Amino acid sequence: MDRWRLRQFKSPSGREVISDWRKSLAPGRRAVMDIFLKRIVKMQSWPTGICDPIKGHTGNWELRWTAEKVEHRIFGYYESSSFVMLVGCTHKGKTYDPHGAFEMLKDRVAKLARGEGTICDFEL
Repeated sequence: MDRWRLRQFKSPSGREVISDWRKSLAPGRRAVMDIFLKRIVKMQSWPTGICDPIKGHTGNWELRWTAEKVEHRIFGYYESSSFVMLVGCTHKGKTYDPHGAFEMLKDRVAKLARGEGTICDFEL
């Protein structure tokens, strides 16, 4: 039984940002992401190392996993028993791909506040 509901930002044009990012991943990385998400939705709480607050971005968190020796992140926030996913990226050192991932996070939070985007369910 799932304890958590995963949701994602949906742009005004209908783009589901995490679903689209997932499709861009290589098949092996996509499979690891799927396994990671299917496991964490069943957990009562997410420990440090799996989900950590993002420094300098109060209220936002990052889901963390590694696939094919590459660190992957999903930025988002908690909302009741849901985690709202806003940005998917990879991470190496201080470099994030896509470049500007933190700006994208701020932008999507602001767009939601202005009603310029919605939140929809992320289907595992």
